[in-house]
Amino acid sequence: MPAINTQRAESWRNAILEMGHYRAVLAITLFSILMSVILNGVIMKLFWWEGIDVLLKASLVAAIVPGVVAPLASNFVVKLLFELEELQAELLEMVNRDSLTKVHSRRYLLDCLEIESARTLRANEPMSLLILDVDYFKSINDRFGHGNGDLVLQEIAQVCESTLRPYDVIARFGGEEFVALLPNTSLPEACNVAERIRENVAATTIELTSGESVHSTISIGISCLVPPDPKCIDLLSRADKGLYKAKNNGRNQWAIAD
Repeated sequence: MPAINTQRAESWRNAILEMGHYRAVLAITLFSILMSVILNGVIMKLFWWEGIDVLLKASLVAAIVPGVVAPLASNFVVKLLFELEELQAELLEMVNRDSLTKVHSRRYLLDCLEIESARTLRANEPMSLLILDVDYFKSINDRFGHGNGDLVLQEIAQVCESTLRPYDVIARFGGEEFVALLPNTSLPEACNVAERIRENVAATTIELTSGESVHSTISIGISCLVPPDPKCIDLLSRADKGLYKAKNNGRNQWAIAD
């Protein structure tokens, strides 16, 4: 029963949001007037019927009162509902987006990874994952300061996001590390994507607050889920091994874990 009530409340909420503020207030007002007139007629018919003239006068009063009161009350309630919806959207955006780089958050990425892994297995499609780490990022912070380090992260995040497809997911996974989830992407295709990202990042000139400019590079680890291969289930762990391999081989490159 609680689940049914929750579903009904959600249905009413969605209906009000779809109508918009003013149409919702109008609809609630008209509904209040209609119910008031109907209840007035039923009560008079059952308990104190005194003729059609009295019924019409009583119905007029029954229509006027909610016609005045309902807009005031419903406007307040609908306004609160829309403000609550905006606050919920802002809260969801805060949870799903990294505040610094504006790409997706670690939590959002992990949720997507769980959903997309299940979908990939059902659809029998490949899915790839990239772990990207900024090379020598500590030296950037030490030389130019953490504020400029943040600028480097922001610029690299935007380059990665603009290189990927609209339905790919790029997220800041922690510190100077990013993860890209590539649905319906085979291993050779993922390698091509990784190379494009690497080239674009390396070619980007990043302007610092001091007026200087720097170029940064990234190392990338790649893993792929190919149903029903059980070795590729742990995409993050395998991609992380590929990342270490790329760094050990000299950085500014991508690698696949053995």
